[in-house]
Parts: sequence; structure tokens; C-alpha cells
Amino acid sequence: MAHLQFVDELVREYLLFRGFTSTVKAFESDLKSDKDKGFRVDKIVDQVLHFINVSDLNGLKEYWTHLDNLVFAKLEVHVQPGVRKIEYSLYKLYLVIAAQSTGGVRNEKVAEFFAKMLPELQGQSEWRDWYMLPYITKPEENPSFSLYFTRGWQDSVIVSLHNLLATVFQCMPQPTLTSYESDAALVKRLQEEISSLKGKSQPANDKVSPSGHQSRLAQYSERLSGPLPLIDDFSAIPAEHLDCGLREAKGLRGLLRQMGGSPVMNRKAGRSQSQN
Repeated sequence: MAHLQFVDELVREYLLFRGFTSTVKAFESDLKSDKDKGFRVDKIVDQVLHFINVSDLNGLKEYWTHLDNLVFAKLEVHVQPGVRKIEYSLYKLYLVIAAQSTGGVRNEKVAEFFAKMLPELQGQSEWRDWYMLPYITKPEENPSFSLYFTRGWQDSVIVSLHNLLATVFQCMPQPTLTSYESDAALVKRLQEEISSLKGKSQPANDKVSPSGHQSRLAQYSERLSGPLPLIDDFSAIPAEHLDCGLREAKGLRGLLRQMGGSPVMNRKAGRSQSQN
């Protein structure tokens, strides 16, 4: 969602044009404290790792709760166990980083973690062995914990979090304003296509005629300029653009399968509501 930064600039420019200076100040203040980091996956992952590296359990829990309420809670039910697995893996990474420190302060953080998280984790079989962690001198050599102290496991947790966020953000329904740039680019491509086809003779049933492209371009332009919100109607878009989109969708589905689920939001209900 890198284009969101461009949209932010458009909003700021419009507010200044209208003379809404107090609104601009409030808008810029919100941007500075933006927990979503403009939906930039790398920035969000960095923020999560910061809380882990400094042993800030409260910060980690509050930030994850924010992401949960904003995004994860809206995912389909069958995906929720996978999200919880990544959340608990982050907590285990938190304990590993704290246990690796030679300072007494960090070791106290391990005990503090279990004191605060006991009501939430109590009774879960996967955490049974972890309650011994504060009392083990060299947990990295213990068969129950040695895997979690390897670089491979730690990197896999970070990659899983990155893939989860990237996939979810791609599937999130976006406001109409953020789609205008891509819509304008599509119209421009269609116009260039029409120009390249002008003056060229084509077999009757080989390719769509320039007039056919013009008709589709006119239909799509009406959708962009009309008062109604854009809907998922691809009748005005050439087949080659749909083929490209299908290839991208297949690649996304492959990523979802790697995550053990399909964290796709229930956008059908959203579409039916917008059409009504």
C-alpha cells in the first residue's frame, strides 16, 4: 500500500487549498502517531521487533491488540487459529530474546511475562514446558527449548508475520479515493492501446477493433465520473487486463496456502451493501 503516502499528500494539498489549516495540523499530528505506519509491512514488523528487543511486553500486547482490532478480527473464522499461532510465536520470541540476555533485568522480564500472561496462557498445552524457562540455566541447550534459540526459527517467525500482514493488506477493501490512481492508469493504458491500433488493419475476428476499445473506454470513464461508488464490474475492461489480474490472484492464493489458510476478508457482503 505504498500509494497511501501519495493519497495522504493529496488530502493535505486539498485541505490547504480549502484553507482548513486547523484540520491540516490535526491530520499531520495523526500521521505522526499513526500506529498503522501507512500500512507499510516493513515498518510494522520493525515496530513489533522493537517491543520484543527492549522487552516491552505492555507495548507488544497493546500494539498487537491494535492490529487485531483493525485487521485480524475481521478475517474469516477458519484463519483465526493461524493468526493466534503467529501471535504466540511472537511471545515465545519475546521470551527467547529476554532469556538470551546476561543482565538480571532481562531475566526478570521472563518472570514478569509469566506473571502477566498466566491468565491468558494457563491451560494451553503448548505453553506447559515454557513455565520452566525461568529456572533453566542454559535453555538454549535444553531439548525443550533448543529449537527456539536457533536463528532459523526466529527468522521464520518474522517471515510469517511479514507474509501475514502483506497478504491481509492486499485483501483489505480500500476506500474509493485510493483506487483513483490505478483507475487513471488503466484509462491511460486503454487510450494508448487505442492510439496504437488506429490506422492498422486487423482481421475481423482477430482482435477487438479500436471502436470496441473506445466503447469500453467510454463505459469505464462513465463509471469513474459517475456519482455512484465504483463496483466490481469488469465488463468494460479488456480481457488481457483480466488475465493479468487472474495471474496475480493465483500468486496471492499460493502465498495464502503457505500460511495454512486464506485470510481473505468477507468482501462479498461489503459489495452487496454498497450496491444496495
